[in-house]
Amino acid sequence: MVEGLTGSRLPQSQVDQQIRELEARLVREQDRVPAQVVHDWVERARARFARARVLTFVPILVERAVRAEFRAVAPRHSSGERLADWARRTARDILAVELPRRWAHTQGVAERAEEVARVLSPEEGDVLVASAWLHDIGYASALNVLGFHQLDGARFLAEHGVARRVCALVAHHAGAAAVAELEGLGPQLAEFEDERGPVRDALWYADMTTSPDGLRVSFADRMAELRGRRGPEDPVVRALAVNGAERAAAVRRTEQLLSRHAVPA
Repeated sequence: MVEGLTGSRLPQSQVDQQIRELEARLVREQDRVPAQVVHDWVERARARFARARVLTFVPILVERAVRAEFRAVAPRHSSGERLADWARRTARDILAVELPRRWAHTQGVAERAEEVARVLSPEEGDVLVASAWLHDIGYASALNVLGFHQLDGARFLAEHGVARRVCALVAHHAGAAAVAELEGLGPQLAEFEDERGPVRDALWYADMTTSPDGLRVSFADRMAELRGRRGPEDPVVRALAVNGAERAAAVRRTEQLLSRHAVPA
């Protein structure tokens, strides 16, 4: 039995039932987040408040904690805010705590993208840098639905009204199409158009010349690291037989673009 504020005793079973009902309600309200993720958040919050003196309040505290998790992954882009600034803030909120190494990589990719953005128009540069900040958000547990980070990230952004072009760049970055075919996700990825041009090239370049820790590396070293880390049976590595040349060409074209503007690659 649990002591309430008025001195009445609330059965533990009633507290448990309230939390189960809370979880079911949150799953219905927040269908963009997988039910298992909501469950994990609820259980984590419940453990956090397990020693509360007045357990009657635990369902309320759990709900507040879980809603804070939802807010952390809910994009809010105001029309007066530069897209790239919003993207940086959103990526930080989604990745920095849960996936700090992925966040370090993302920061490095965005830095490379900023360098290329200087030789593009302001509008194109903003799209490029925003896409760089957002390209790996699909790795976050709250967004991981298909287990294919490019598509999970793109769908999440599309559901929240982010510019379709940014969603598509996120969906197709780093040769995603070849991997999607191996994973049986080609039709789903085809929901997003794969643009071919300097912005798409530059996003691939930025990603493929940045190490997992955010350091600048050569394309060759990045591919060697990827093969070593993932192993030969990983779909991303197997897909290199199809998209390896396309990856290299995107890097080469971007390096040529930078060279024409006397920017070190």
